Amino acid sequence: MDVNPLARAIEIVGLSTLAQKLGVTYQAIRKWQRRGRMPRTEWTGETNYAGTIEQLTDGRVTKISLLAEWSESSSPATAVAA
Repeated sequence: MDVNPLARAIEIVGLSTLAQKLGVTYQAIRKWQRRGRMPRTEWTGETNYAGTIEQLTDGRVTKISLLAEWSESSSPATAVAA
């Protein structure tokens, strides 16, 4: 996939709207984008940003793609399966 799922969500919803609906700053979203993964709290169950993004994009960006797409560097996919 050429465009990462978070970038696709930003294209669909808009950065400001996405930040507002997630209850975070646009800088936080840009930080996730720079790091190439969702925040650690997604795998610990403290947040569900990926699920909310899936809803906001009407399923065009899935929770699975947001969590699995960037799993190479930190191996969170195994935490999701556990």
